[in-house]
Amino acid sequence: MGLQVLELLRGEEQEMPEMTVRHAVSLLVRQARERTRRRWGEIFGSVLLLAMTGFVLFGILDYSGAFLRPVSLTVTAAVYTPAGEPAGETTVTMEGERQTLGDQSFVGRFAIEAVEGTCREGVTAQIQWDAMDVEGFQDILYCRSGEFLTLGVERLLYITESMKSFGLRLEDGTLIATDESYVPLLISDYHYAIRPVFSNQF
Repeated sequence: MGLQVLELLRGEEQEMPEMTVRHAVSLLVRQARERTRRRWGEIFGSVLLLAMTGFVLFGILDYSGAFLRPVSLTVTAAVYTPAGEPAGETTVTMEGERQTLGDQSFVGRFAIEAVEGTCREGVTAQIQWDAMDVEGFQDILYCRSGEFLTLGVERLLYITESMKSFGLRLEDGTLIATDESYVPLLISDYHYAIRPVFSNQF
């Protein structure tokens, strides 16, 4: 037919010097690689755009409070002496909002009837799960109008994410716990890095 190999591969007659089969194949391979590189670039760009859109959407939802859940609980807790002996009961009122996604936290009222300072008007508690980036450590801080308060409650505590079960220690050594299983943990000077769950009801 009087056609060159490259002309047969391209499907058209061209006026160019004769090329060897090897040159023609290498040209086609180079073109295929460029197309593949472009395609992967498009895929990577699309994935990056989707990820950025997801981050922006998550930020908007977080800012709008979509991941906040209202909390309104009154729980009866036992009071124990520093030696772990039962010494009565108290109630703890929790009212506020619980962050359920991302940085797990609670902000609101955590008023312990046996600790008068925590019941004062304007006193807010901030509880964090996995505080200080160490899994299993829960943390409670009291504040009012942007200032941290010392109300006689130690900073570390045990609390389930439902907030129905917890144990904490006051600075004078008194223990307050909803379940006696917390007592040996609270008496020790070491705060064990665990997520306490004592029954399915919590």
